[in-house]
Amino acid sequence: MSAPVVLLHPLGADARFWDPVRAELGSVSTLALDLPGHGSAASTPLGAGIDVYAEAVVEQLAEFGGRAHLVGMSLGGIVAQQLGACRPDLIASVMLVDTVPVYPEPFRQTWRERAAIARTDGLSSLVEPMVQMWFSTELTERADPRVEQARRTFAATDPEGYARTCDVLAEADLRGRVTGLTVPAAVVCGYDDAPAFLDGAKWLAEATGANTVHWLPGRHACAIEHPKQFAELVARTTR
Repeated sequence: MSAPVVLLHPLGADARFWDPVRAELGSVSTLALDLPGHGSAASTPLGAGIDVYAEAVVEQLAEFGGRAHLVGMSLGGIVAQQLGACRPDLIASVMLVDTVPVYPEPFRQTWRERAAIARTDGLSSLVEPMVQMWFSTELTERADPRVEQARRTFAATDPEGYARTCDVLAEADLRGRVTGLTVPAAVVCGYDDAPAFLDGAKWLAEATGANTVHWLPGRHACAIEHPKQFAELVARTTR
């Protein structure tokens, strides 16, 4: 595999989210990025759309001087859809993990409400809902290091960066672009994820020509809950 694998994290995480998967990928060339408003990356201007997040990734891809396989989960998967559709010259393939092309209206309202909470009260009240959505009860009950890392990273995320990203998720709609996708695509989802993501995975598999969803055990963060299985899938689909 000549092109590197570039990993894009979910909302409220950072590049370290992918450490368990990168460890399993071994000698595969990988790069995990911080998306705007997360980790070391500055927030986007107020009112920016998903295209600005995609451009931030393009700037970081420039160091490779070639094409990359994009693996994006949730927010990262929406960014991957945008890049796969608009910059196929840079993208060798996309793996869309526990993501959607557009959120249903009740979920859009949730993002608006979370943005308001973040701006008013910070992120402390949103940490445990994230944990419950991302991880199986078995993992959370034993205080697995992956869960604790997710908690710490989420709590340390800049509230305004989080809120601006919620604003983006509430408005993003990639359906028209995804149906014209020309780069190879794979779709992955945890079979215990929320209904919006189960439905989104099925839609994306059909719309992108992937034709099937690769189902993994677990919820929204199935990729790091089962990193060996996920890494094997990444290695197989990016050859």
